[in-house]
Amino acid sequence: MIRKGIFAALVCASFSCAAFAQTWPAKPITFIVPSAAGSGVDVPTRLYTERLGKALGQTIVVRNIVGASGAIGAQAAAKSAPDGYTFFIASAGHLIVNKYTMKTPGYDPYKDFTPVALLNRAPYMLLANTSVPAKTLAELTAHAKANPGKLFLAFEGASVKAVATYLRAALDLPIELVAYNSPLNAIQDTLGGTAQLHVQGTAIGLAFVKDGRLRPLAVISASRLLQLADVPTLAELHPGFGAFDAWMSVVAPTGTPADIVRRMSAELHTIGSLQEVKSVFEKLGFFEETDRSPERAAAYIRSQSEQFDRMAKTANFVPE
Repeated sequence: MIRKGIFAALVCASFSCAAFAQTWPAKPITFIVPSAAGSGVDVPTRLYTERLGKALGQTIVVRNIVGASGAIGAQAAAKSAPDGYTFFIASAGHLIVNKYTMKTPGYDPYKDFTPVALLNRAPYMLLANTSVPAKTLAELTAHAKANPGKLFLAFEGASVKAVATYLRAALDLPIELVAYNSPLNAIQDTLGGTAQLHVQGTAIGLAFVKDGRLRPLAVISASRLLQLADVPTLAELHPGFGAFDAWMSVVAPTGTPADIVRRMSAELHTIGSLQEVKSVFEKLGFFEETDRSPERAAAYIRSQSEQFDRMAKTANFVPE
């Protein structure tokens, strides 16, 4: 269904749309970020917007609209005029997860938005406290089955809950899942031994792996991570195990002129291809993006939605 949004933008190739796009941007452009300033979503956004303003010769305004797992920011973006002056920084939580966990998110992630570009994506990792007597997934499985119910996996957020629950079911691990309201609190308890396992994205978790405080048992992705080339993927160890990533995209209100969507996509791709930008994301364990077209974004979001649907059924999500 995500294709409906992009189709609506791409068919807007009339003379009026083209003429309008030729004068764009004639005023400041707003990027709505549904998380706090300085957060893991806000900082990468500003890495792009600082350079985008110079490329377009126009002021880029970043509005942090927080609350309700990003739904408030998404609502504001969805209700904005589709004139090319409002864009939304969207992750899996906003475009996929909220519709499973909220009865009334207040927006339709498929009908209300047009994909513009996939900015970045990073895998989740299965991490263990170094005291756990397992250096491989096979050893963890044997240890967990020898000690049923004695291993605790700390997680934070609906996306990670789905990944962790899906992982537990697919591997038939007799472990307990413990929810936290902060990823750092979940990591701290894993470091301290209150929990023995943790699922975390590379943007936060990779630093703890590099300094030896947490042990990576598997990368939950379709391909290995450059920084952890010796750590296998779950797909390698268990063929058919689907990957669900942590990612950021740019979307626009449905109806935004196609020429503007294309122009914004191209500018974001140019910025994302700069070595100074690529090096920042490489250090955080992100995969390199070589295609930031609207079509690539739409196809990726659709595939991630299909994968999450499979995981959500395993996680037995109940909208609240």
